Amino acid sequence: MVRRLEIVAVVAVVAVSLAVGVYLALNYQGPGHSLDDKPVSQKVYSSLNQTSTALPYGTTNSTYLDLVQNYNGSHFFTSDNPPRPILVYVGADYCPYCAIQRWSLVMALMRFGSFTNLEYMVSGEDNLATFTFSASSYHSSYLVFQPYEVEDNGGAPLATLPSNYTYSFTYAGCPSGTAGVNCRKSYPFLNFADEYVVRGAFVNPLVLGTKNWTQIISSIEAGDSLGRQIKQGANVITAVICKTTGNNPSSVCNSSITALEPTSYTLSSTSPSSELLVAGTFVSTSSDAFIAGRDYQGWS
Repeated sequence: MVRRLEIVAVVAVVAVSLAVGVYLALNYQGPGHSLDDKPVSQKVYSSLNQTSTALPYGTTNSTYLDLVQNYNGSHFFTSDNPPRPILVYVGADYCPYCAIQRWSLVMALMRFGSFTNLEYMVSGEDNLATFTFSASSYHSSYLVFQPYEVEDNGGAPLATLPSNYTYSFTYAGCPSGTAGVNCRKSYPFLNFADEYVVRGAFVNPLVLGTKNWTQIISSIEAGDSLGRQIKQGANVITAVICKTTGNNPSSVCNSSITALEPTSYTLSSTSPSSELLVAGTFVSTSSDAFIAGRDYQGWS
C-alpha cells in the first residue's frame, strides 16, 4: 500500500512539473523561444479554430483592401473536378510582418479546412509570437495551400520557391515594363490562384507586443484592438479565397464576406507593412511605412 502511494505521489509530481513547464513555455518571451518549431498544442489549436469559425465574422478595415491586387497570371488551379484554387504563401520565420500576417492567414484557412503539424514560432526580429508553416500540411475540399518559409529565424535559406511561383513573387504590382524598388519581392506574399496577390501585411506587427499565443487568442475572442485587426485581416483573406472558390462553401462565403470580394482592387504605390528585399538595406517609402530590407540568396 505504501509503495502504491509512493508511485501515485511521483506521478502527481511529474504531472504538475509538465503542466508548469508548458505554462512557462507559453508565457516566456524572448529570443530563441523554447517552443520554436514545436507542434501547436491541441488546446491552442482548438481555441483558435473555434474563434476563427465562429459567426458572425464581423467587418473589416477598408484600408486592408488596398493591398489586394488583381493579377491576371497563369491561373493556378488543380486538375481536380471541380478544380481547386491554389493559394501560395511566401514568408520567412524571422520576419515580423509575416508573424502578424500568419495570424490572419491561419484564421482564414481554418474556415475552409484544417492544419496538421502547425508549429509555434517567435520571429527572429522583434520576438513576436506566431506560427511557422515550414512543416505543416493543410487539408481542404475547397482549396490547396502551398506555403514556403524560404528563410529560417536567422535568415538562412530554408526552402526553395518553385520557378512557376517566382515571377509573381518578384514582379507583382510593377507598372507595365518597370521593376522599381516598390515592385521588388517582399515578405509576406500571398498569391491567390495567380488571380489576386497581397504583398505585405495588413497590420503593423508591433501590435502583437509581448503577448503570447494564449493572450493573442484571448484578444481575438474579446474583440479588442489587436483582436479586431487580426480578424479583419482574416476576413479580407477569406473574401479573396471565396472569390477563387466560386463562393464555396456558402457557410463561409456569406454575405458579409462576399461584400468584400475583389472587383477592381489595385495595389497602392507602396506596401504599408512589408519587408522589401532590396540589397539588404533599410528602405522607407512613406512616412507611415514599416519596411525593413533583407536579401534572399538565390534570387537576383
